[in-house]
Amino acid sequence: MLSELKKVAKLALPMVLTQLLWMTMPVVDNMMVGHLGTEALAGMAIATTYYWLLQLVCLGILSAVNPLIAHAFGRSQTHEFRKMIQSGLVLSGALSVLMAAVLYFGEPILLFLGQKPELVLIANQYLKAIIWGVPFHLAFIVFRQFFDSVEDPKPTIVMVIFGACLNAFLDWSLIYGEFGFPSLGVAGAGFATAFTQGVLCFGLGSYLGLSPKYQALQITKRLEVSWHVIREMIGIGLPSSGSMLSEMIYFSGSTLIMGLLGTAAVASHQIALNVASATFMIPLGVSFAVSVRVGGFAGRKDWIGVTRVGKAGLVLCLGLAFLNASLLLVFAETIVKLYNSDPEIKLLAKKLVRIAGVFQFFDGLQVVGIYILRGLKDTRIPFLNTLFSYGVIGMSVSVGLAFGLNQGPVGFWLGMILALGIAAALHQLRFRRVIANALFLEKTRSTQ
Repeated sequence: MLSELKKVAKLALPMVLTQLLWMTMPVVDNMMVGHLGTEALAGMAIATTYYWLLQLVCLGILSAVNPLIAHAFGRSQTHEFRKMIQSGLVLSGALSVLMAAVLYFGEPILLFLGQKPELVLIANQYLKAIIWGVPFHLAFIVFRQFFDSVEDPKPTIVMVIFGACLNAFLDWSLIYGEFGFPSLGVAGAGFATAFTQGVLCFGLGSYLGLSPKYQALQITKRLEVSWHVIREMIGIGLPSSGSMLSEMIYFSGSTLIMGLLGTAAVASHQIALNVASATFMIPLGVSFAVSVRVGGFAGRKDWIGVTRVGKAGLVLCLGLAFLNASLLLVFAETIVKLYNSDPEIKLLAKKLVRIAGVFQFFDGLQVVGIYILRGLKDTRIPFLNTLFSYGVIGMSVSVGLAFGLNQGPVGFWLGMILALGIAAALHQLRFRRVIANALFLEKTRSTQ
């Protein structure tokens, strides 16, 4: 297992860095818009939440590209790549039309959801600008899925490093009107992100089409779209979207519920959740690598190899969780000071950040578990597991502890840890069941 652990770690490192760099873009957008005033930042927060919710749905569906290509890669069927990439691009094109339409009508939708009209006007400026980047962003996701699936994440990280720098420069230029550019305010952040998405898409797509390493694929030479592949992607991807959405709704909804406990509670909760979200990028990147390795072994029906990768992924995630937890437990007070100086908020946030340290173990186990199953193209049962863990157990226990037993934010966080623990356990049970079934079928066929 040590050899597999090294392979997973080597593949995971650039994927983790890519995730961390990718997350800097919306952070920089919000930081720069924040200097335009409180109202601008509030409008931007509404817009980015709305945008990322839609993007999450599309990302979940397009994540199906990964296991399909990884399985073909494991079988050494590289001739299948062109069909899968082109089919993925057609699917991303269809999704971009739907996503762009929902963004275009963002203003009436947000007003219907009860948002303040003055904030919706600001949010709409961002949405109408970023809409131009939607098709490029979704196509970029397909290209990234391909490079990850063939265990070649370097082109992606090079492009994302460049993209993060370009986005920051364009934010500064277009928001404030620097270097001869017009001052567009909040809309400038949207245009900056949209242009960056276009550059990333063309950059990664050009590398795929022109690099000697992938010349044999002849991506642009012949059209080979398969409706069967598209249907399979939707079948795998829709439940993945459901899993992502149920998790996001649970954790996003927690902020609204915290609002019922007062300003200090919601501010402290947001600090701890922000810290947990940042550290989550590390096990998420590892999970990408584990999913790819699992898909490769599953493609050639090496179930012992799949099990070995699964164990290596769990060990690596637990090791990283221990490191993250140690840092959060030791430096909780220092971390909180970076966010706020209010004594009441600092006291509560420090407790929640330390609880977030324990949170790391269960969060790492559940994310690697669901990505192992995704590498096996198994997404429907994991979706139901996620829905049960967060929607039924997590929310009821969190609310019960917070309000019924008067444990407040601390009780709510303990409920979240329980939800993650149940999700992790259910994913592991499902993994064992899938492997046992695969080994049984293989044994049955060999005796016939």
